[in-house]
Amino acid sequence: MALYFSSARRARRSAGIAIAAAVLAFLAGWAFGRQQVPSIEGRVASLQREAAAIAIGIERLDIEYEEMLGAGGADTVEASVVVPLDELRVRLQRAMDGAPWLAPSSRAELLDSLAAVRSSAKAGATIETFQSSSAEAGQRIRDSFGATRP
Repeated sequence: MALYFSSARRARRSAGIAIAAAVLAFLAGWAFGRQQVPSIEGRVASLQREAAAIAIGIERLDIEYEEMLGAGGADTVEASVVVPLDELRVRLQRAMDGAPWLAPSSRAELLDSLAAVRSSAKAGATIETFQSSSAEAGQRIRDSFGATRP
C-alpha cells in the first residue's frame, strides 16, 4: 500500500532540506575561505619582512661598490651596483603596491633615495658617500614600512 503525503508536507520537507544544505554549504565555504585568506596582520608582517630584506640588499651593495673600486676596472658599476639596485627597486615597488598606508609622497621619497644611491654609484663617489646614501635609503625603507633591523 502506498503512503500519501500532501503536497504541502512535501514542500515543507524539500524547503527544510534545501535550507539545511545551504547553511552547511555556507559554513563549509566560510571555514575554507578563512584558511585561504591571510590576515591583515600577516600581510603587514610579510611586507615588513620584504622591506627589511630590500633594505639589507641596498646596504650590502657598499661591499660590491668597494670591491668594484678596488678592482681597478675588473667589474663595472653597472654589473656590480646598478643592475642589483634596479632589481631591488622593482621589489620595492611591488612592496609599496601592497602597502596602502604609504602616501604617494612617501613612495616618491623612497624611490628618490634609491635614485640617490644609483647616481652616487654612477658618479664614482667615495665609498663613504656611497655607504652614507645606501644606509640612508635602507633606513628610510625600514621607517616607512615599520620594519626592524634583524
